[in-house]
Amino acid sequence: MGWTLSTEDLSKWVRQCFECPLVGQVKKNVLPGLEAFGGPAGLCVKLQTASNTGIPSTEVKARREHFGSNYVEPEPPETIWMMAWNALQDPCLIFLCFAALVSFLVGMAGPAGSLEWLEGVAILCAVGVVVTVSAVNDYQKEQQFRALNAVKEDVSVTVIRDSKKTKVSTHDIVVGDVVLLSTGDMVCADGVVFDHNDLGLSEAMLTGESVIKRKGMSDIQ
Repeated sequence: MGWTLSTEDLSKWVRQCFECPLVGQVKKNVLPGLEAFGGPAGLCVKLQTASNTGIPSTEVKARREHFGSNYVEPEPPETIWMMAWNALQDPCLIFLCFAALVSFLVGMAGPAGSLEWLEGVAILCAVGVVVTVSAVNDYQKEQQFRALNAVKEDVSVTVIRDSKKTKVSTHDIVVGDVVLLSTGDMVCADGVVFDHNDLGLSEAMLTGESVIKRKGMSDIQ
């Protein structure tokens, strides 16, 4: 594909957006970068897309391979063995392990045939049961939490491809896609506003502010 905008140039420009928390800084530092691409129209030319036709669906795979995916792999979960080790760090369990060791040693040092050492073994078995149950519960909760997060993040958005509106997953968005937003939709990727009708966004997840921010043409999201 003949895209004239490199991944490095695009990434550098997007990073500038996050480095400018104030509106004045955005206009001073980021907008000149957009103008360097030729403005919104020039950006479309470099990315071989258009606001009314979008991109060809046949290019989606190639764009994803070239620019990257709109999906960040989550950090790998803790293993069940690590969760068991964390559960064993409880002060009460550590004290019980120490008491079991003392009981075991005292029992072994006792008269021949004495079964007092079994008390220490019984305490260790009880600790093992507690640690196992705790680790299994934590592991199951972690798996359920990750499954819920995956469903929550994988929402459908409307894009224009092949001059037609189509629904795709947010994970399937690629560079050059034209996304159509309506009331209640989530902004699923960084982008430039080409057209709007009284556009307002909630940035509470980013800034903590509950006030709706009004956006205009060529604003960077």
